[in-house]
Amino acid sequence: MRDGPNARWLLLGASGLVGTHLQGALRERNVVMTSNRSQVPGAVTLDLTDGAATARLIGETRPDIVVVAAANAFVEECEREPEATRAINVDAVRRVAEAAPDALLVVFSTEYVFDGKAGPYVEDDAVGPINEYGRQKVALEAIARERAAHLVCRVSGVYGWSAARLSFVHQLVDRLRAGRRMRVPSDQVITPTPGPDLARTIVELVDRGARGTFHAAGPEILARPDFARRAAETFRLDASLLDMVPTAALGLVAPRPLGVGLRTEKLRDFLGHGLPASVEGLAAMRNAEPRP
Repeated sequence: MRDGPNARWLLLGASGLVGTHLQGALRERNVVMTSNRSQVPGAVTLDLTDGAATARLIGETRPDIVVVAAANAFVEECEREPEATRAINVDAVRRVAEAAPDALLVVFSTEYVFDGKAGPYVEDDAVGPINEYGRQKVALEAIARERAAHLVCRVSGVYGWSAARLSFVHQLVDRLRAGRRMRVPSDQVITPTPGPDLARTIVELVDRGARGTFHAAGPEILARPDFARRAAETFRLDASLLDMVPTAALGLVAPRPLGVGLRTEKLRDFLGHGLPASVEGLAAMRNAEPRP
């Protein structure tokens, strides 16, 4: 397996939030990208649930590093349709791992692998998911750890621009700009993570030979209402349109772990730095907003 600037990268799922920012971070690298439902310039169309097509592409590209950014991250859909979502979040990744046995496998996990009763958490804390999405991510992590060359990056509250406009900050900006109210869980915490910096951090971890599990997240653990107000303030929007309500009042199918939060000392010790705080990250997002 080659490493450094000469390594061959395969980015699976370039159209999602994380994949969008990895496109930029890998712009100067030897990379093949894939997307499925959304069109990405220069990307190969691939349905990861098609095992034969996936194996064929991996055989043709012979990647040194495979980054699996493709996933169904809709927590409610995972709870309602566990078999269908597991097909992409778990089964497809196992086939990728089997088709690329010599490559470094990079996967993304979540704070939802924890039950939220004893947070914030470090990488070695025991997992105990309370919803299907978390259970699928635990299974994903197990697949990665079956091989020596793996990197599991747990993330939380990723924000940044993407075509889908589905992230928490995206929804907040869109709703408040339209003068619409938005409900925010009053009893949840978040570890806000700026997407562009996350992508650069992933590349840096790979370049520096990182292996194992890292909490690749921002340096702060914030109550969701505080983060929502900070986002509204940054974008000069009316924070009075935010309604803080308990999670139990939101009518969600999937239970949410409330007292989570990802500690990032391991990441900072390995790299010598962490990701930017939310004040900086949100300001950078505002300044980088695409113009119509």
